[in-house]
Parts: sequence; structure tokens; C-alpha cells
Amino acid sequence: MTGSVTSQGRKNGPSVGSENNSQGSYQSCKELAKLSASSKADVEALSKDSGQVRLEELGYRQELRREFGLLTSTAAGFAVMSYMLGITGGLPISYVNGGPLSAIWGWVSVSIANILVGLSVAELASSYPLAGGPYFWVVELTGNNPKWGLLAFLTGWLNVLGQFAATSGAGFLAAGLVDDIWGMVRQGDDLTRQETLLVYSICLLLAGGVSSMPTRGIQWFTLYAAGFSAAAGLLITIMLPIVAVNKQPASFVFLTFHGDNHPNTGIDTGSPHDFYTFLLGTLCAHFTFVGLETPAQFAEETKRADHNTPKAIVISIVATSVLGLAYLISILFCIEARTRIAPPSISRCSGAGLLGRALCAAVVQSRFGSGEGGIVLLSLVFLAVFNTTVMCMVTNSRMLWAFSRDGGVPLYQAWEAIEPKTGTPLCATWAMTAMAFLIGLPMLHSNEAFDAIASICAAALYLSCAIPIALRLWKHKSFTPGPFSLGRANVVINTLSLLWILFSVGIFVLPDTYPVTALNLNYCPIVIGLALLVLLVAWFLPKWGVGRWYRGKAHTLKDADVVMPPLEAASTSVFCSGFWLEATVATNVCNIERFEATKMAKNWHFQKISPDFGVSHHNSA
Repeated sequence: MTGSVTSQGRKNGPSVGSENNSQGSYQSCKELAKLSASSKADVEALSKDSGQVRLEELGYRQELRREFGLLTSTAAGFAVMSYMLGITGGLPISYVNGGPLSAIWGWVSVSIANILVGLSVAELASSYPLAGGPYFWVVELTGNNPKWGLLAFLTGWLNVLGQFAATSGAGFLAAGLVDDIWGMVRQGDDLTRQETLLVYSICLLLAGGVSSMPTRGIQWFTLYAAGFSAAAGLLITIMLPIVAVNKQPASFVFLTFHGDNHPNTGIDTGSPHDFYTFLLGTLCAHFTFVGLETPAQFAEETKRADHNTPKAIVISIVATSVLGLAYLISILFCIEARTRIAPPSISRCSGAGLLGRALCAAVVQSRFGSGEGGIVLLSLVFLAVFNTTVMCMVTNSRMLWAFSRDGGVPLYQAWEAIEPKTGTPLCATWAMTAMAFLIGLPMLHSNEAFDAIASICAAALYLSCAIPIALRLWKHKSFTPGPFSLGRANVVINTLSLLWILFSVGIFVLPDTYPVTALNLNYCPIVIGLALLVLLVAWFLPKWGVGRWYRGKAHTLKDADVVMPPLEAASTSVFCSGFWLEATVATNVCNIERFEATKMAKNWHFQKISPDFGVSHHNSA
């Protein structure tokens, strides 16, 4: 039974006030003095952000500051899924494994598939708009049942492990680009490993410092990072064809396939089949879309998160797909020497700088006779990659903070703390900075270590999303969607998403060179396997095991403070800044499962009150 008043004053049930009845306005003044405590609570609930209302329904109090809107949330996802980082760092992989055909059509296929994954993730984020993303989705989908605690615990740690690796990988590529810029300036004088370590450390320290800003500062940096990535990417996309004297034909860009030991690469990977080679060539695209659930990590800092977060997830994936494809096509058209992009020896994920030097220097040199102008183009790429490093750090800190809130990590009391001055989890930020530094140390001594880190990042983050999607499929009849719903298509979309994620993880663990030796072994499955083994031991450890004290959701909001919908229709009015705010609250008494503030917003009406309490303006919000 819902009561409302339209902008024309037409009554649809019980209401207070009417445009044509000044007596109703006077009566509303009298009603104000008679508001019950429950009615005041109803008005307070309606005035809250819908994301905060849902957060409190789930048992958590609002601790972070809600400064993000749809644009900022979208920008966060777009900045983390940096196509400039993914393509600059990953194109050498595609060029060796299949060539331009693998790069272009691999990008198209992976983009389409990840849009489906994004839809699945967006639906979950809409129903459960909490920081922590996949971890909290598993907790909620299993009803916080202790028998599923291990699954939630493993999901949380897979996401944390992937976040560590993502920040390390981005920081390592940023340091590598500094090395390449230095090499272009000094004409081949590269940095030593010790100097690269210093640059890597500085990049992480700067990223940690920027990530420590207040929420409003993070908001502005997020908008800057996304805007810079889009603008710099478009500039390079447009400038390369203009500057390049020699361009490759369309047949080379869209149809050329480099099989094993192709003349353009001269590399013998021992690939067992061309399709196997093509699959490895899609890794460039796979690595780019890592972190597609990023807006969900900022849900508790996003206004109307149950609406804006799912939209941001889908929009950021689509934007990355389109702009990344244009960037990739431009690069492939402008490759000056087809063999320069792939050196005689290249590991799975290394070679970002080789692409930077070979492309930027060669293209500019062909036009101006000197490649020094390529430093400017490569500097744009470096800044975009550094911005991504910062955004990865910010995202990581939110995940660690959210997981610590439930006691899922050692020393969780420290990591769950919020700095009052900034409104952000400072301790969690610097903990992630330290972990990113430690996990990145092996990369400075071995390209294979970087391969493993990159693959671990992708595989762990994808798996952490696969688990809640699988649970969503299993519980599709009992799942209560939020404002963003897949409707009847949920089973089909979630099934395709789950199959794609499992297929992608299979690609991450494939060997990239045959025969497999200790030097070229893909350590991704070994490292993830060891990590899971350690977590299982920690869980089942007698007396001190995590399973003895971890209980999933640790409600931070007392039951008495949880915002609940009223049990019967109620109509209240309150005077605020010269306006009468009329709120008609109605719910289903028999089946109250959710309190959707967006539906309630339709029942708010504003009446401008003149000094004589007559109605001078009436409009439906």
C-alpha cells in the first residue's frame, strides 16, 4: 500500500498535503510536532544515501567518506585497467605468439568475453555494495555460514594476493620505462639492476604517498589518472600514424599470423600447435583487463553505490575495450621494422621497454632523422603506467582494509584502522606498499620471475571473481538482486562468464616454451598452489588455526542501529531550509527483505512554504 502525491496534486493513497489545499499544509505543520520516534527514524533512513542504507542493512557502519560519484568510480576502473600499460607491456608477447593477428583478434575476443564477466560482477556489486568485492560477495552468498568460512577466507586471500602482484607488476613496468627513457637519453646506457631497484622503490614510495591523501584528494587524482590515460592514449593513437613515414599494410595488421620460428621474430618456442600459439598471444589482452572489479572496491566511498558501482564496472570495461583497440591498431600500423619488436630472447611478459624504444624512437627517427623526440611519447606512457601503479595501491588498501575488518589477515586490528584526518586506511596503504616492494624483488633479477608475478596477478584476481559467480549460479533462485539485475539472462551470462574465467586461468598456467626446463618454467601454478597450501595449513593448524577464530562477517554496526524499513505505511513531513519534505514510506509487511531508497525517493515531495503557510510551489522530486 503506497501513498504518494504527484506534481499535479493527484492522490494515490494516503498522503499529507495537497497543492490545492492550504489547510493540508497547515495540518502538516501540526503533524511535525506529533512525529513519533519511529517516524523520525524513517525520515533519517530516507535521507541517507542508498548505498549507506544497504551497507547498514548488511551490518556495517559507514566509516569511509562517500566522495565518489559515477564518473569517479568509472575513472577508477578505467585507470586500473590501463590499456597503455597492458598493451605496452604485453604486445611483445602477442607479437612472438601469433603476431598481429593474435594481438588484434585476441583483443576483440577477450574484450567481448570480459564485458560478460563485467555484467556478472556488476550484478553482485549492486546487491552487495561493500568494499572487499569478491570476498564479501562470497560471504553474503553463503549466508555467512561457518561451514563456508574457508571458501570466503580463500577468496579474500586470492584477491589480496592478486592485488599485491598487480601493484608490483605496474611498479616494475614503470621502473622499466624509466630505464628505457634513460637509455634513449644516454643513447643505450641502461640502468644497472641496483639502479632499477632504486627507481622501483621510488615509484612505490611515491605511489604510497599519493595513496595516503584524503578521500577528496584520491577522488581528484582518480579523475586525473583516467583523464590522462584517455588523453595520452588518444594523442599517441593519432600522432603515430601522422609522424610515421612507413606504415604497414592492413593485411599485415589484421591477417598476419606469426607461427613458431617465423622470419619476423626468429624465435623458436617449440609450440605444439598454431592454436596454442594464438592462445598465448591473447595474454596481452588478458593482462589488461585484470582488476575489472575495481569500482566495487570503492563501493563504500561511492554515492548511491548500489546504482553507480555496477554501471561504473560495465562502462570502464567498454571504454578500455574501445580505446585499447584503437591504440593497438595504431601501433601495429606504425611498426617500422617488424623484427625490432621481438628480440632473439623474450620471456612471456617482459619487453615493454623493447616496444617503447623500438616504436617511439624508430617512428620519430623516420620522420625527423633523430629518435630523441620519442622520449616525449615514451614519457607519456610512463606517466600513465605510474598513475596505474598509484590506483592499484589505492585499490589494494581498500581490499586489505575490508578483509581486515572481518579479521581475515594477521594483525588485522592495525590494518582496519581509519585515519581520522584523511578518512582513509593509512596503515593498510603502507602495508600494501611494503608487500608490493617485497614481492617485486625477484623481478629485478629474473624475467621469469616477472612472468610468474604477472600470471599470478591475473590468475588470482580472475579466480577470486569466479567463486562468487559460481555461487550466484548455484543460488540463482534465492539471490535477491539490487537495482542492477541481469533478469532472466542471469543464468546464461553467469555460465558464460564462469567458463571464460576458467578458460583464461588455464591460459595463464600454460608453458610458453617447449621443451619445459627449470629456466623457462611457468611458475604461476606452482606459486598459487603453494599459496593455497599455506592458507590451508594456516586454517587447519591445531590450536592456532585461522578456522578456530575466523567467523566471517564481523558486524561493525549494532543491531539497534541498523536502518530497517517501517512495518506499515507511514507518512511524515519535516521542514528543512524553507522546504517541506514529505515522505511516504510503504513496505510489504509480509516480506521485508530490502530497503531500496531509490524507490522511496519517488515518494519525496517538496513544498515551498510562504510566510503565511500557503503553498507557493509544489514539485515532485
